[in-house]
Amino acid sequence: MASPPRRMMDRPGLWRRLFSVLVSAVVAIGALSAFAGPVDGTTLPVRLEAGPQTGYRFSSTGAILASKAVTLPGPVDTLADDRRWIGTRGAYLRVTAGSLAGYYVRESIVAHVRGLVVTASYPTPTRVAFPAGRYLGYRFDAAWDLLSTKPYLLTRDSGALATRRVLIDGRPYAAIVSGIWAGYWVPIVSPSVLTANPISCTVPAKVPAGGQQLFRRLPGAVNQASLTFDMGGRLVPAMDILERLVIDRVCATIFPTGATSQTTAGRQVMAFIARYPELFEVGNHTYQHCNLRDGGGGAACPVSPPSARFIASELKTAAAVIRSLTGKEPAPYWRPPYGAYDTRVRNAAAAAGYTKTFMWDVDTIDWRPVTNKPTPGPTAAEIAAKVATRSVNGSMVLMHLGGYNTYDALPSMVLRLRARGLTPTSASGILR
Repeated sequence: MASPPRRMMDRPGLWRRLFSVLVSAVVAIGALSAFAGPVDGTTLPVRLEAGPQTGYRFSSTGAILASKAVTLPGPVDTLADDRRWIGTRGAYLRVTAGSLAGYYVRESIVAHVRGLVVTASYPTPTRVAFPAGRYLGYRFDAAWDLLSTKPYLLTRDSGALATRRVLIDGRPYAAIVSGIWAGYWVPIVSPSVLTANPISCTVPAKVPAGGQQLFRRLPGAVNQASLTFDMGGRLVPAMDILERLVIDRVCATIFPTGATSQTTAGRQVMAFIARYPELFEVGNHTYQHCNLRDGGGGAACPVSPPSARFIASELKTAAAVIRSLTGKEPAPYWRPPYGAYDTRVRNAAAAAGYTKTFMWDVDTIDWRPVTNKPTPGPTAAEIAAKVATRSVNGSMVLMHLGGYNTYDALPSMVLRLRARGLTPTSASGILR
């Protein structure tokens, strides 16, 4: 079971708690009908995530009278005064402020009531189907932040009983009261279907070292794109990024540097990665993040092209740190700092056991802040759009655990990739 991670930075616990009781009471009233909106003039706290959002106005019969499309550069916290089911279209929230004031937005992980919304209660516990597969059960604290998880592999179809069907931050769950996940929330495939949603991208064993290979796009993908995160330097949002990947059951490949891994924040990140072998694998990003092709990159780096001995030392020293903090073997996967390599560098890395060199075909440039001059970095909406529109089958996406707007980009990114039929996964999830 995972121990509590750091709170998500964009979810102030106190603010969330002020609404928790209100939301629970409101939706309990609405659960008896197709409506779960506020009563007596109250409102619900709503989160609109970065990226495209479309609002609608409906007739009394559910016909669309008007629509308005906007793109939010970053997430927006607002309020809704109505939550209702519109015909066969699904659940919608009527926004009261901002660019979509007076419009209904479709409820999802990118437009949702913050915290808990009960969509159905079962006086007699109802069966949830569990097809064979690997699952995570979740526990949350009073503010609906992730508290712990419980993984388990079902080798055959099974089932369990649930007393409630809910949305937590727009994601559908069932409250399980029997079997392996009794006392846990288990993700279900949709707000109205009581079938558990498995992890679709469990990280398998790495491919053998074999001969040298350089990857920009991964062969053998089956409607998959690989999400990779470099870890070196800034780590302010790292725990939040990893927690969000866990909540959305997204597998990923992490390339840490040894030096960053040994910082206080780095050790926390590495411990979190170690708790989720179902989701995260690690590669090697060297110890000091030196430019191995040209030299430079830091005070501890040679100013001229490093020797093969130096390259081997960088990889082996980093590997010892990564293994000690995660229990995971990074070899034979590695990513050259700055993406700088040549034949000499690759040969030296291969001699040290790192035969699989991972580059990328979609670069988010998330390490650059929006305030950077003269070239500003991308907003969360721009990051999500680049990944969602440019990724193809087998794409390798480059992001950073210290990316400035990466965390805020993830909900829209993951939702849109999956909507396109591309499962976000790890490098090994494709190569194996």
